Amino acid sequence: MKLNRINFLLLALPFVIIGCKKRNEENAANATAVKTNIVLTNDQMKGISVEPTANVPLAEEFAAVGEVSFDENNVVRVYPIVSGTVEKVNVSLGDYVQRGQLLATLLSTDIATFQRDYNVAKEDLNVADKNMARSNELYTSGMISEKDFADAKKEYANALSDFNEKKQILELYGGSSDRLDAMFRVVAPRSGYIVERNINEGTQIRTDNNTAIFTISDLKTVWIWANVHESDMGKVKEGDKVSVTTIAYPDKIFKGTIKKIGTMLDPASRVIRVRSELDNANGLLKPEMFATVIITSQTSGKVLAIPQKALILENNIYYAMRETGPNTFEKVHVLTGKRFNEMTEITGGLNNGDKIIVEGSLFALTAFNLK
Repeated sequence: MKLNRINFLLLALPFVIIGCKKRNEENAANATAVKTNIVLTNDQMKGISVEPTANVPLAEEFAAVGEVSFDENNVVRVYPIVSGTVEKVNVSLGDYVQRGQLLATLLSTDIATFQRDYNVAKEDLNVADKNMARSNELYTSGMISEKDFADAKKEYANALSDFNEKKQILELYGGSSDRLDAMFRVVAPRSGYIVERNINEGTQIRTDNNTAIFTISDLKTVWIWANVHESDMGKVKEGDKVSVTTIAYPDKIFKGTIKKIGTMLDPASRVIRVRSELDNANGLLKPEMFATVIITSQTSGKVLAIPQKALILENNIYYAMRETGPNTFEKVHVLTGKRFNEMTEITGGLNNGDKIIVEGSLFALTAFNLK
């Protein structure tokens, strides 16, 4: 009897095992089904943005070494127009100046000459004016001929013309009829920052010096010159996007586009100069800064790509949150390819037109894992 019971148990054991296995599989399937989707509340959706995936032009990125420079369209260089000795410099490098502000003063023999000529012309005009008045009285009374009166008028006209000429020359060189001090005043021709200063008190100035004494720029925009190697020249065209980082601000990325590609290749370094223009309203970028320039070159081919911020890395696997219904999302394992222009190529896991979370993807995945 006992033996029969054992035999029965042995015969029933496989069915018991199969039943247990089936129940475990069902439980696992049910658990998976529970974990497949997450439903977010309307309040949670306020911080979520959903966008459809799309095929975009493939872009290739490569790095180039560059430097920050002035925007030559917004820069003024002040050159000496008289000889003399610098008496005082009123501004320092980096100062912001207003148009017409006094930058420096020079003691100049040229100004002294212009002031002397002006004074001589002024006295000659006074004499000619008095002669004109006397001649007018004599002519009216018939005591001089019409020819003598005409000569007096001509002398007055010549004296007036000479006076106006000397006055204009004096004012052109910064002098004034009210100040006879042989002083030349350098004033700012426009508002902006002093980005170059090449004089100090006591500096001797000559008009044949081709070096600017001041350079003024507003620095609201700057140029970035990148050195592109000959092997990468075919990848670059005007309008390509650039991302610029500097040593001073390694975590800040400045965006711009390529405006100009040089026409001459440097024979020594085998590079060509490429110019980009960046907005610099906050004044962070300074001329002569070194920069790393990431150039994004677009091609005619298109690939499925999504914004990099839509991807979440978990256990060395990339995921995205795909919409399956109103406020409902599922966690999808995606395969990635190239990265370009803040986009990532998708080679598996998503199809063109799938709607995914872009803003707030990390929050949604965290809520999914805690569910």
